[in-house]
Amino acid sequence: MATETLTESRPTRFESHVAFDNIPLGDPTPYNPISFTLNVRHAGFQFRRRHRTFMVGVDDNAYSDHALRWLLDELVDDGDEIVCVRVIETQVRLTDKTYQDDAKALMESIQHKNVQNRAISLVLEYAVGKLHNTFQHLIKIYQPSMLIVGTKGRNMEGVHGFLVNRSSFSKYCLQYSPVPVVVVRPTEKREKKKAKRAGDPSRQSYIQILGGRKHEADSDDSSAYQLEPILTADEEAHRVAVAVGLPATYDPTIKPLDTSTLLRRATRQPVKETVKKVAQPVEKKEDSGSEDEEEGFEVSAGADLLKKEKLHKMELNEGAALRAEMNKNSTASQDSDEDPGGGGAKT
Repeated sequence: MATETLTESRPTRFESHVAFDNIPLGDPTPYNPISFTLNVRHAGFQFRRRHRTFMVGVDDNAYSDHALRWLLDELVDDGDEIVCVRVIETQVRLTDKTYQDDAKALMESIQHKNVQNRAISLVLEYAVGKLHNTFQHLIKIYQPSMLIVGTKGRNMEGVHGFLVNRSSFSKYCLQYSPVPVVVVRPTEKREKKKAKRAGDPSRQSYIQILGGRKHEADSDDSSAYQLEPILTADEEAHRVAVAVGLPATYDPTIKPLDTSTLLRRATRQPVKETVKKVAQPVEKKEDSGSEDEEEGFEVSAGADLLKKEKLHKMELNEGAALRAEMNKNSTASQDSDEDPGGGGAKT
């Protein structure tokens, strides 16, 4: 058993999941195209928060195989999902089940291309219908983060390029795809084009284009082209806190409030002086013909005014108590005058 585990081939690490066969139905629905769907997942596959879905077109051409290899080697990571789309534009007989065997063989070949043993999920849509409509339908269903297609790497210039563009699926995806598109060119074509550009004698570098002149950012007036203002660390942290909406504790320019200092200041602060206007200035004429004199304003402290008001209230209260006592004594004296007999018994 241990030997079998060690010599286990890489494709067997994928586990088959639910498969759907909608080809016998004949008519597509908004969520079910005419296709035979296979779904396999790696044994270590787990859905993650940053889960991504990629869609790639596969067929029998070499450039399509190159696009799939580039996707598996350069772009995907553990936890991602790859939707492989194979479109058959010819009519399929409903009684012929060979399309299921072809789809299963294609899925096995895709699993073998996972040479880096990524923990991914693979979905194969073996669809029947028109190429462009089928891709647009599947993009609406899966909503992938990116669409990857291959290209033959032909020259798209002149009349030949115009004729090729009419049947180029990669060109169609670049123009009408609602999601970002990556067109993967064959490696030999890309290296050949790169070598051709490097050997072009008329090609110039950026320094050669300047012609020995200094760039405006390197001149003496470079301070006029300062794009970013020079900020201190506290000011930069303040702007970041305001932009992100962080609490005041993350803003170094906002200092904490010291309540003890404020209380100390309040006790030491002198009482504000109040200005009381006694009377309006009155014009007074003298017989000697002297100039008019105006009365000034009486200025007194707030503490003195409060003390005077308190004394005035005390005087009013004492006066009221004295009057009440006097009224009480006068009432008692009147009662004694009305009874001169000393209160004897009546017969």
